[in-house]
Amino acid sequence: MPKYVEILNELRDEFRHAPSGSRIPTERALATRFGVSRMTLRQALDELQAEGRVERVRGNGTFVRRPTVAMGPRLTSFTEDMRSRGLMPSSRLLGLSIVPAGADVADVLGVAADDEVVWMERLRFADGEPMCVEVTQLPRRLQRVLERGDLEGSLHALLKKEGIDITSLTRCVRAVAVEPREARLLDLPDGAPTLEVLDVFYDVEGRCVQRASSRYRYDRYEVMNQIGDRFTHGHRP
Repeated sequence: MPKYVEILNELRDEFRHAPSGSRIPTERALATRFGVSRMTLRQALDELQAEGRVERVRGNGTFVRRPTVAMGPRLTSFTEDMRSRGLMPSSRLLGLSIVPAGADVADVLGVAADDEVVWMERLRFADGEPMCVEVTQLPRRLQRVLERGDLEGSLHALLKKEGIDITSLTRCVRAVAVEPREARLLDLPDGAPTLEVLDVFYDVEGRCVQRASSRYRYDRYEVMNQIGDRFTHGHRP
């Protein structure tokens, strides 16, 4: 393994636990610490900057930052999005119950309004930091599948293990002000903006598998759309 990759891995893990905005040691100090040339050290810092983990400010130094996650035009889960950016995904189950579907959810899931559905709320993390509050509804027929799995892991991986492949989705994105409870969960000021994403997932047979409404931190997410052969970025609210 090249020396700069060893340094990259060590610094990535170190900065993962450092407060955002922390000033890191100078290149000279880090080069001395690792016993390498400044050129080798810069290779590691260049990679960290490309990942969005550090920010160089001319005349002021280099600072720890948290990578921004872009929701692209591909069908990916939260877990896949985090891992693709070198972040460690995790979840905390906040609530799980059986509730009446209600008109809006019933229309999406293809059930009657008074039919029961599985309701689940989770707080999703990246590297131990809160990223979004996710509220999910699923058809009651999937209750046994959920009871057999780890609901603090990847829900899509659990469904796939049970032979349920998610192949398509519809997505609606809007900016909304965070509510007080969600602000506490996401470590945001009251009234701060969030990126609300409503996803409806379908299996290979076109049946609705999951309706998920997630509110993401405004400072960690952006939306990327593909139009023709070029990509455009929709910035965070």
